[in-house]
Amino acid sequence: MSCGSAILPLKTKVKGPAPPCKSTDVDIVDEALQFFRANVLFRNFPTQGPGDLTLAYLTVFIAQILREFAKQKTKNEAKAKITAVSMSQTFAVPGEKTFCLPGFFSNPANRNEADLFRQYYRQTREELVNRLVDVAYLENGEQNKWWMSFAKKKFMNIAST
Repeated sequence: MSCGSAILPLKTKVKGPAPPCKSTDVDIVDEALQFFRANVLFRNFPTQGPGDLTLAYLTVFIAQILREFAKQKTKNEAKAKITAVSMSQTFAVPGEKTFCLPGFFSNPANRNEADLFRQYYRQTREELVNRLVDVAYLENGEQNKWWMSFAKKKFMNIAST
């Protein structure tokens, strides 16, 4: 747990604090991608537990990345553009004014909890971008219109992470 959200297992090669997940299991990134197109249409999102907070955060992040992808016509351009965003370690955490979901997450109790939150979500964001680029672009490198049609949608009217 960190800031009220769960530190969930991931299928990833990206280094970070997330525990490993079996390659046959569905992890939170798979779930976020699977349910994004339904979740992004929500105007409110009642959370049932700490896993839902992670899902809500990833939904906001997917919407932000799709807005960036909409500007990039090919898969290679998108990968080059989005790498810096996904690997950034300077994104807002709960308790900061620019955090995208204030009121959902609890503020970190100390610096260690804030660092754990930042490390886990950096790892998760990077893994999410690696998978999202493969679903948002077709094998020939062109945009997948069924994903790009959601680039203008805002989850709970939130525009960035």
